[in-house]
Amino acid sequence: MTTVSPSDQSARVFFLGTPSHPVALDRWTALQEQLGASGVETTTDLDGEIDYAIVHEDILDGYCSVAEALALQKLRARGITCASSCAGPEQILAALAAASSEFAPVVPISTAKGRIFGRSVRSAV
Repeated sequence: MTTVSPSDQSARVFFLGTPSHPVALDRWTALQEQLGASGVETTTDLDGEIDYAIVHEDILDGYCSVAEALALQKLRARGITCASSCAGPEQILAALAAASSEFAPVVPISTAKGRIFGRSVRSAV
């Protein structure tokens, strides 16, 4: 795995949700460990500075508690890029590096489709 240093400061990635399926939980945990090994701080605390968010697919699909929906809404209101755990550590590190270099953030394809679709729906209403 190639590591990319997002900046001199430690980037902070927020994880929202917890997978219930054992294979998905293993991937979720491995993603947190890989980011931690690359010098990225992972958190489940919404307070403070957050650079990126990994959100469980069920929450992105709307299958979530009120608290999870509100947390997702707060992330989006703060302009924080949210991606599913399908985004690999390399994509996340590249997005963090690009954001810290004042370039447009790299958005995983699954997230970009949702943003384009959402914009189309809002403009149609």
